[in-house]
Amino acid sequence: MASYDVIVLGGGPGGYVAAIKAAVSGKKTALVEKENLGGVCLNWGCIPTKSLLRNAEIVRDLSEGDKFGFSVGEVRTDYAAAQKRSREVSARLVKGIEYLMKKNKITVYRDSASFSGKKELSLAASGEKLTAENIIIAAGSKPFALPMLDYSMPNVLDSKKALQVTQVPESIIIIGAGAIGMEFATVFRSYGAEVHIVEMLPRVLPNEDAEVSALVEKEFRKKGFDVHTGTKLTGVKNDGKTVRAQFEKDGKMFELQSRAILAATGVRPNTEGLNLKLYGIKMDRRGYIEVDGNMCTSVPGIYAIGDVTGKLALAHTASAQGMRAVNHICGKAGEPINYHNIPKCTYAVPEVASAGLTEAKAREEGYDVGTAVFPLSANGKAISYGDDTGFVKLVYDKKYGQLLGMHMTGIHVTEMIWGAVGYLGMEMTVEEMAEVVHPHPTVSEAIMEAAHIANGEAIHI
Repeated sequence: MASYDVIVLGGGPGGYVAAIKAAVSGKKTALVEKENLGGVCLNWGCIPTKSLLRNAEIVRDLSEGDKFGFSVGEVRTDYAAAQKRSREVSARLVKGIEYLMKKNKITVYRDSASFSGKKELSLAASGEKLTAENIIIAAGSKPFALPMLDYSMPNVLDSKKALQVTQVPESIIIIGAGAIGMEFATVFRSYGAEVHIVEMLPRVLPNEDAEVSALVEKEFRKKGFDVHTGTKLTGVKNDGKTVRAQFEKDGKMFELQSRAILAATGVRPNTEGLNLKLYGIKMDRRGYIEVDGNMCTSVPGIYAIGDVTGKLALAHTASAQGMRAVNHICGKAGEPINYHNIPKCTYAVPEVASAGLTEAKAREEGYDVGTAVFPLSANGKAISYGDDTGFVKLVYDKKYGQLLGMHMTGIHVTEMIWGAVGYLGMEMTVEEMAEVVHPHPTVSEAIMEAAHIANGEAIHI
């Protein structure tokens, strides 16, 4: 029986980062992963979708060449080539992680595993037993399957199948207007598809600030998307060529027809079959593993990170949790992760990024809330790029001036939100933020400008 200081169960952005952190901290480390290293994010999520979104961006830029003074004639697209490039991007990064495993002398078992003891794992294919003083569960998640959809049909997609299609459907219904749904909608619409977006909650991107959601929905409608919010899917008929989906909104029924349907309705944890309850590892009613601020489970020496914790299903959340867990294993003190301050990004058009409390959440928590909004229509960089849709919004406490949240939508905002994490972590006031010199011309100046507005000293508006 092979023995280790740390075994990581799962090789996604939480698992492989935790394994590397443990190895560089001097721990004898193993990682168990039956699929490609990198997990859903690198293989079937974050990375390949960004590759497709980049292709879609080029398609849009070429189509809008006239306003920049050039013409390329008819734009011919090859979605199969775009899809192939996305797979090549993922493959390159997988090889990079494989190299990092070898570099850091991490033993990788290409297998699945389950608990056969409190500190013991049994490999499914080989039957080999592994033991460790510390085990980190990083098993990830899978798309939530809508029971009324037959996923064996080629025109019924989840997020993984959507990344495998080599031809954009003529029309598609997307169920779910969260980040995944809105990003796929952006890709397919850029390649000419008729896109219907259906969201059960009252607005698109329902976890974002209401002002952000409203602007994004307005822009999507302007671009020809058919958007339905507050709408429930009630039935589906599908002959393999045409999807007929029935919906209910405000007590009224209606039907949409399309060539394909994509369910982008969230994820559920990969905790089944791990024998967690058998060895006392507590889970909630949805199957998420209960953890404390150091990612410890109910069993000493067993940790859980990433999507299986149900905290915030984002790659960078999982990586941060992995670092926190290994630091605890190594006896290093540290503050628990503040999940409110973890940045969230949606790479649609316009982009969306946020960190901290929304205006509604801040009011709910009892703050005397102030807000300041600076439009990108007054930002030189955004105007020069020909894309000045959007804004930066600050949410702050009027009593002390402390920043509570930052919400933005528009060009390049996903590259700017990291600054909000620093401001929030340092509990900076809007007065202090206004004194931070931002480079000109950049879209990031909108943050400084919003801080000036919060202080009653608006400059460029």
